[in-house]
Amino acid sequence: MKNVEVIGVTGSSGKTSTKDMIGQVLSHAGPTHSPIGSPNNELGLPLTILDAPLGIRYLVAEMGMRGLGHITHLCSLAKPTIGVVTNVGQAHIGEVGSIEAIAKAKSELVVAIPTTGFVILNADDERVVAMHTLTEATVLTFGFSKTADVRAENLQLTEFGSYNFDLVCRGERIPTSIPILGEHNVVNALAAAAVGLAAGMKVKDIARALTTLEQMS
Repeated sequence: MKNVEVIGVTGSSGKTSTKDMIGQVLSHAGPTHSPIGSPNNELGLPLTILDAPLGIRYLVAEMGMRGLGHITHLCSLAKPTIGVVTNVGQAHIGEVGSIEAIAKAKSELVVAIPTTGFVILNADDERVVAMHTLTEATVLTFGFSKTADVRAENLQLTEFGSYNFDLVCRGERIPTSIPILGEHNVVNALAAAAVGLAAGMKVKDIARALTTLEQMS
């Protein structure tokens, strides 16, 4: 796929919602293909690629795993230039044996990103943020942590269950909101914001895009 920026998304939880949000944010920057649902394995990911319409600028590919080497294989197919790791949790521990092995499997996406690309890591997850040592690509972190490159401050729960907050990044602070329930979705939205930055979007445009997010999956 020439001239298409491929964004790979993995993590123990939240990757489908994050994939959806990334697709919606990037759609404000150019034609974007983000599949519905979770086609994230060795069958679903090729279908995501084949279903992509001509003329797109961005393709968002969810990447799941059931063991070591799976994400490496998916990356060989999709060739992502931006990689997002949402978190490392207990999912699939029965297949790989330990949370350390899960982290290693997820980090295969980080290793696959070229030096000219971007790696987007959750600053609130110590196993994820530690993956910055595995890449020479540009690293952007997201989360509530004060060390995060893209973070949410002054978080406020509205009477409708959604959230208002300040999007803080690159020296800018812009009030925004997400019309979606759940504090965890604020973190997912921050990951999408970081991808927007990596794609060259302005912070004000990202903040505006977040206010239009919809729950897809």
